[in-house]
Amino acid sequence: MRFTCPTWPPDWPEIERSISEAVQSGDWGRYRSANHDVLRAGLADMFNCRHVRLVSSGTAAIELCLRAAGVGRGDEVVVAAFDYPGNFRSIELVEACPVLLDIDPTTFSIAPESLEAAKSPKVKAVVVSHLYGHAAPISSLRMVCDSLGWVLIEDACQSPGLKVGKTPFGALGHMGALSFGGSKPLTAGCGGAVLTNDDRLAARTNGLIDRPSDALAISSLQAAALAPQLERLAEMNQVRDRTARAIGRAACRFPSWLAHPVTNPDTTPAYYKLAFSAASRVQRDRVIGAAESFGLPIGAGFRSMHRSSVRRCRKPGDLPIAEKLGDSVFVLDHRALLIDEPQHAELIEALAALHDQTQSDPAAN
Repeated sequence: MRFTCPTWPPDWPEIERSISEAVQSGDWGRYRSANHDVLRAGLADMFNCRHVRLVSSGTAAIELCLRAAGVGRGDEVVVAAFDYPGNFRSIELVEACPVLLDIDPTTFSIAPESLEAAKSPKVKAVVVSHLYGHAAPISSLRMVCDSLGWVLIEDACQSPGLKVGKTPFGALGHMGALSFGGSKPLTAGCGGAVLTNDDRLAARTNGLIDRPSDALAISSLQAAALAPQLERLAEMNQVRDRTARAIGRAACRFPSWLAHPVTNPDTTPAYYKLAFSAASRVQRDRVIGAAESFGLPIGAGFRSMHRSSVRRCRKPGDLPIAEKLGDSVFVLDHRALLIDEPQHAELIEALAALHDQTQSDPAAN
């Protein structure tokens, strides 16, 4: 059977209306407009954040956070060995050295107790991501970073709207980064934001961006497209969460895969991708190769950085979990989760058929 994914980016009438109003008012051609103000205010409210700067991408946001934190040549930045590779490269771009730590497989994140192994006078910052709907232990990581004088940079590019209890994640670190890339749950084709509640770090960020014009701006049209999406983000995250939980309950239909939906009842997940672990790299690659024929938007998880040369990074310990996940994780795009409950059975049937075909494939032998 073939599954039909919902359309993304969304074709909601309120997005079209907001963009049309920007065109009709002339805001589309202005450096600064009411659309920028509305988007900044909406993000500040959503993340309980005093300082929001709109920037050209999530990657630019991470780089700005590093530079605002004073990271430069000869410094070190702690990052997970299994993470978005762009974070590793952003650390290198500011001429610092990544320090790779293994991850907790239940959160896909650095465990706070593992930071002890990374201690060095050269460490200036820690970059930690919320991946696959799961919340990194930001409060505990923040306590350790505060005690060591390190800046905690929270990469929320894949998790807008993530909450534990009533607390939104994204601005709980010293700085945070968002992405509005073309496939993201908040999308304008490209764009991002830097978040902070630290006045000093906000001033440094402003100094990096204002030259005196905004050097990393997003357009008024992008802001117009994004603002209406903020109003429906919580609703969309609830829809994705219901689908992910339904997949988790149906795990017996694909027994050689391990699904990784969020199960903590206090967490309101924000899925960009739902993660699965295959039994091996060969099986993972076979699943990815066959997925399109079932209409399933499935791709590989992140490549583990554990093989990176010691000339590029420091490794305080072994990285077995990162290595394993780099070989086994495949991900289902959030588009497939944006379905109504009556369609859950259709999606699960497609996943089960994909599982069964890739298990019986003669190439497995």
